[in-house]
Amino acid sequence: MTENLKLIISHGDKGGTGKSMAAALMLDHFLATGAPVLLIEGDAGIPDLALRFRGSVPVELVNLNRAGDAETSFNKLGNVLEVAAGAGQCVVVNLPAGAGDTIDELAPVLAEIVQAVGYTLIVPFSIGPHRTSTDTLIKSLDHGLLSVVDPARRSVLFPLFLGAAGQFDWSKAHARTDFVNTGGREAAIPALRPDNLRDKILAAPGAFSVLGEDKTALTITERALFRRWLALAHAAIDSVI
Repeated sequence: MTENLKLIISHGDKGGTGKSMAAALMLDHFLATGAPVLLIEGDAGIPDLALRFRGSVPVELVNLNRAGDAETSFNKLGNVLEVAAGAGQCVVVNLPAGAGDTIDELAPVLAEIVQAVGYTLIVPFSIGPHRTSTDTLIKSLDHGLLSVVDPARRSVLFPLFLGAAGQFDWSKAHARTDFVNTGGREAAIPALRPDNLRDKILAAPGAFSVLGEDKTALTITERALFRRWLALAHAAIDSVI
């Protein structure tokens, strides 16, 4: 079995906190390094990343928003991970909104699976600006997915399109001190601007790194602005995975 295989689960608050953007940047990271990587899309009904990366990376659809039937999801997830580990693939899991109940309920089972198949588990949490998001993060740290992750391999991502990091409730939370002191990491994902460039990028299929070189999809200025954003975003992601 290949050593140093990474399983990265893009976790976070409910929809709109940039989980899919973070997962896309992680996939870009592996594509840039040439490491074999598999995408597990956690919502077969809205497979946004699966559609974006179709043809660039292999994809498995595993519904992970099945509160009340988490065992079925985990059975398929475990089987996919076992095959991927045997193939020497790193894995990026894009969690859908509402997956917290499923993934947190069976977090100890996931930890056992990950150890058995030989993955290093890494979990970035894309946080929202409000207290409810902080509470969701703390809940996961206490007895959910983040509780079974090595403290040095869990992180909080600030999506700056929702505001400056200092404006987030997590920035002022008492739990943040303990999180950082025990080895937790933090990074800020820059906002992609202007808005029309962001909309164009999000609507276009393909890996971000490829889009940055596409002269037919972007103007000269748009390519320059996008490549600047992408370099900053990659640096943020690289610091936590």
